[in-house]
Amino acid sequence: MARWRRPGAGEILVVYVLLGVLGFIVGQLSHSATLRDILWPFPVTAFLAWRVSRGGRVSRMILLLTGEASYAAAVLAVARLWDPAIAAMVVICAAQVLLLLTPPVYGRTRRPAPVLVRARGWAQLVHRPPAWLVLCGLLAGVLVTLALLGNMSWGAVPGCRPVASDLCTRLVEGYPLRWLTADQNMPLIFKRALMKDCTQWALVSTSVLYLAWVILPARSGDDA
Repeated sequence: MARWRRPGAGEILVVYVLLGVLGFIVGQLSHSATLRDILWPFPVTAFLAWRVSRGGRVSRMILLLTGEASYAAAVLAVARLWDPAIAAMVVICAAQVLLLLTPPVYGRTRRPAPVLVRARGWAQLVHRPPAWLVLCGLLAGVLVTLALLGNMSWGAVPGCRPVASDLCTRLVEGYPLRWLTADQNMPLIFKRALMKDCTQWALVSTSVLYLAWVILPARSGDDA
C-alpha cells in the first residue's frame, strides 16, 4: 500500500491501462461509432504501456501522440454527441495524457539512464491550473464560437411548420452546430445549440492553454 500512496512509474502505468479498459467499455456501450474509434485497441495500448514501463521512450511518444489525438477527437465531438459517454471519454483521454506527462513516467524513459522518481501522492501528479488560465480558456471559447459564425449554410429551422415550400429554409450560422438565423429580419438564436458550441470550444481553448502552461516551463527547465 505504501507504494500506491507514493506512486512511481509502474503504479501510474497500471492506472493508465485501467483507464484504457474503462474507455474501451464506454466506447462499446455507446451507440456512437465515433466513440468506439477514439481509443486505440486495448492490446496495442497495453503492449505500449508495458514497453514504457521498461523504459521505452519511443513507445511513450507514440502513446502521447495517439492520446492527444484521441482527446482532440473526443473534445471535437462534444457538441454533436452531447451525452455522458462523450463526457466520460473526454475525462479518460485527458487523464491518460496527463499520466504520461508525470515526472515518474518521464523519468523512467530518460536517456542515457532512467531516473527513478516517486511522487509524494496522487494529488501531486496533477498541475492545478491557475484561475486566469480557466478564465482565458472560457473567454477564448466564446470568441471562437462567435468567429465561427462565418461558417454558414442553408438549412431547416427547428420547430418551424412551413405553410409554403421554402419558408422553413433559412441561412443558418455557427459550427459545428448551427445556432443563429433570422426570423422576419430578427435574429433567432437556438440557445441549446449555442451552449453546446460554447462548451466544446471552451474545452478546446482551455486544453491548449493548459498543455502550453504544463509543457513549456518543463522544456525550458530541461534546456537550462
